[in-house]
Amino acid sequence: MMAFSAIWFHLESKAQQRIQIEQTATMLQFSVRPLLKDKDTDVLKAQLNNIRLTSVVPLAAIAVYSQQHRLLVVAGVPELLAEGAPEKAVTSYTAQVQANGILVYQPLTADSNMQVAAEQQYYMALLFTPVNAISEWLLPIAIVGLIGIVVLMILHNNLQHVAQRQHTDVSLLTHKLNQLRHGQLNVSVTEELVPELQPLKAALNELTHYLTENATQLGTELKQMQQKAAQQLQQLSELQQQYNKSELRHAQFAQLVQSRLTNLHQMQQQQTELEEGEFLSALAAQIDLLQLELGGAEEEPASLNLTQWFAEQVPQIRQYCKGKDIELQVFEGGDNICHEVCLPAQQLSLLLQAIMQVGGRADAVSELSLRLVLNVRPSETNLQISVTGNGDGIPPRVRQLLNSDDTRTLQWHESDIGILLVLKRRLQAGLTVQSLDGLGCTVMLTLPVAECSPIVAPRKMPHLLLFDSQSNSLTERSQVLSTLTDYLVKCSELSELARKSKQFAYDVAIVMLPEPADLARWCTELQHLRARCRVLCYAAKSQQAVWQEALQYTVYEMPFCLNDILSETPTQTELPQLLVVDDNATNLAFIQVLLKDQPVKLHTATCGIEALKLCQQQTFDVVLLDIQLPDIAGTEVASRLRQLTEYQLTPILAFTAHALDEEVSDFLSAGMNDVIFKPLEAAKLDIILRWCSSGKVDHVSQ
Repeated sequence: MMAFSAIWFHLESKAQQRIQIEQTATMLQFSVRPLLKDKDTDVLKAQLNNIRLTSVVPLAAIAVYSQQHRLLVVAGVPELLAEGAPEKAVTSYTAQVQANGILVYQPLTADSNMQVAAEQQYYMALLFTPVNAISEWLLPIAIVGLIGIVVLMILHNNLQHVAQRQHTDVSLLTHKLNQLRHGQLNVSVTEELVPELQPLKAALNELTHYLTENATQLGTELKQMQQKAAQQLQQLSELQQQYNKSELRHAQFAQLVQSRLTNLHQMQQQQTELEEGEFLSALAAQIDLLQLELGGAEEEPASLNLTQWFAEQVPQIRQYCKGKDIELQVFEGGDNICHEVCLPAQQLSLLLQAIMQVGGRADAVSELSLRLVLNVRPSETNLQISVTGNGDGIPPRVRQLLNSDDTRTLQWHESDIGILLVLKRRLQAGLTVQSLDGLGCTVMLTLPVAECSPIVAPRKMPHLLLFDSQSNSLTERSQVLSTLTDYLVKCSELSELARKSKQFAYDVAIVMLPEPADLARWCTELQHLRARCRVLCYAAKSQQAVWQEALQYTVYEMPFCLNDILSETPTQTELPQLLVVDDNATNLAFIQVLLKDQPVKLHTATCGIEALKLCQQQTFDVVLLDIQLPDIAGTEVASRLRQLTEYQLTPILAFTAHALDEEVSDFLSAGMNDVIFKPLEAAKLDIILRWCSSGKVDHVSQ
């Protein structure tokens, strides 16, 4: 291919060169002919030299002759032209190859058929030097060579791939044969092999199938023997583990018993320094701890209503706080009321007592807050038991013991720490201890609850009043109590309690009494409140006697439990029905905003006729009546209402922007009970709420 390309390119180059020579000769014919008219040989020679030097095809010599072969002018090397002198007249273009180049004869007449004098007929001899550039030969040879190399590489790669594929297939067959030799039967060849190895593939698969069929029975028997051997090994392993556990348990048992005997010996030595109750409590705690450590009979979990269960635990916790002279507060979660959990009750009681005792170990502690909060979440449910106390924080040794999770080094008076740690492990709980010097401490235990089921929620009380002078506890308690009532009113000051207690007849009022002060006013306000609803008063242990003597009725000792309010029988009190009649839409919207969070059910009418129709359809407890209505006057509406039997005692309040004394007399004469002047504001709103409350209770006009 390289030789063919070179020859073809050489011949093509020669053809192109001949064409260029012919075109150059023709062009020179037309360039030189005009110069012959002047017969100025110097000018002609100069022109010929210029043509020779600027020619595209190299010119070795150029000369002009007459048809008689007489030299007229020459440029270049005239000796080169002498070799091929023509023998006859030159009348057409001719070219001949010589050793020193290509000799061309070109007539200079315009046409060979033209009649021109013999002395005016000339021809031109041109000697062209052929150009043979090496680069023109190398380029095609290089291209063809490159293509050949690429083709050879592709062929080589294909051959190498085929060889590699054959090698891989042979290796695969060899591997399968080795597997058969080592007893592996399921070694059929499913891969696609080269055509040459297909017979071997079929033979190997047939051999595999044959061996598999004949070895099935043997394999089944072998598998049965292996299973029996594995079972025997498993039994031996279990026996070994039981033996190891037994030895470990015996060692732990001996160590724990020795540790508790040491503690009991220390207690006996200090018995004279301890009170009898304290000694018995410490002894019982040591026994409980030892039983837990030795892993006695597992307690079966039971369904617990946390609210009731917690109320049963509070007396014992309160007794512990009395002995330590600690004020106790308890807080419960809202989910405690509506769910039952499945937990071991006895262990949970021990855990509650232990965490309280650990919290009481804080230095200079005088107040403890116990929280039992059930968190029901879609992902997981847990029970959080935490104790928060004031004082100087938990001592370093107690913090170290709680973090170490080791009960073997506990002293006899640290049984509560041991019970807490053992139950934490048993119940798979998480323990968090926070303690800051001078700022108090918090011990929190988080128990995972595997089984939690909703229960029928207790019947809600429509209206509940809560008083607590401590804003933090007021907020926390109100969040929980809001799940037990349709309407909760909370306050933290006595003046606020006095105002809100007169707005409505509540079902139950819960009053957390503050430090005794202004007892006379407290007695008066609580007496008014008790006349309208059930009142539960709570006081701190140190202040209970003072409040009991001042109020002369039962004052419960803190803490307050949710079960206290759940045990109350809810009344059937309904919201008072208030009808507001006003033709001004802005006034009605403003009243709706003001009464949005108040214990009333609001109805509206925009004219007197509409108000009368509504009053005939249902009974309202209070009617707030605009005087200037678009159809009939408010006094006329009041007079018609008083003619109805069910509205003879209903409070009707005049609602007007202004009124003279004689107009007020007319309002009262028409059957109205009071006058409320526009615009409506807080003080006037309290008057309306008092009328609603009194009207709902006894329908007696004030």
